[in-house]
Amino acid sequence: MRTVAFILFFMLIAHGLVAQNDVTADTVFNQVDNNNLKQGYWKKYYKDGKIAYQGYFRDDKPRGEFLRYHENGKLRARMIYSQCGDSAFTTLFYPLGKVIAKGLFYKNQKDGEWKYYTQAGMLVLVENFKYGAKHGEFKTYYPTGEVFELVNWKNDKKDGPTIQYYINGMFKTSVLFKNGLENGPVFTYYTTGDIRLEGAYLNGRKHGTWRVLEQNGKAIKVINYNNGIAENQDELIEEETRILDEMIKNIGKIQEPTIEEFLRGRGF
Repeated sequence: MRTVAFILFFMLIAHGLVAQNDVTADTVFNQVDNNNLKQGYWKKYYKDGKIAYQGYFRDDKPRGEFLRYHENGKLRARMIYSQCGDSAFTTLFYPLGKVIAKGLFYKNQKDGEWKYYTQAGMLVLVENFKYGAKHGEFKTYYPTGEVFELVNWKNDKKDGPTIQYYINGMFKTSVLFKNGLENGPVFTYYTTGDIRLEGAYLNGRKHGTWRVLEQNGKAIKVINYNNGIAENQDELIEEETRILDEMIKNIGKIQEPTIEEFLRGRGF
């Protein structure tokens, strides 16, 4: 009987030690192994003591859920890493808690579809990437939700139609790109959908006949270009094409949240 009691007592002590070790294991952070690789749970803090990030490492790579915080204590980013640690589905947040963006990082590069939102929760931009390169449709939106601009990309170069819209959904401008250069017909439109300016590009240069039209389709001015050089100068045509050139220069230049800066500043 005394032997049984001793065995039970020993088992209780052993169980207590295991439990204690488990608690200790759960509260040990910022460990590295003999190869100086991060292992287990890590935490970092701001100077005022508030948490900056927390997450789990295996062999120096984040795994599972990783959380980063703004200095005000609000969640800054939630990154769900794959088992191999190479990719992470990411949600970024404004300092007051609203979502900025959602998308996938693959080896610290944007991959697939990314969506961006205003602080009011409105979708403002949709992008597509292939291993960090712009690839596929990019859409920007008016604050009221209507599509403003559609740009097609291929391996970081504009390729295919680029279209801008009026807020009423009618075409504003359409340009065709090939391998990063304007190639093919170009049009600008009145808000009614009637053509305002028509012409064409050849390898990024105005080429052929360009016309400015009234809403009834009557040509106001006509000018011919030969590989970017106008045969006769006309102030009206030049002003219309100047506006078009400015639009093309600014295609796809909506300011994104500083995701790249966010990645550079991880401090892992």
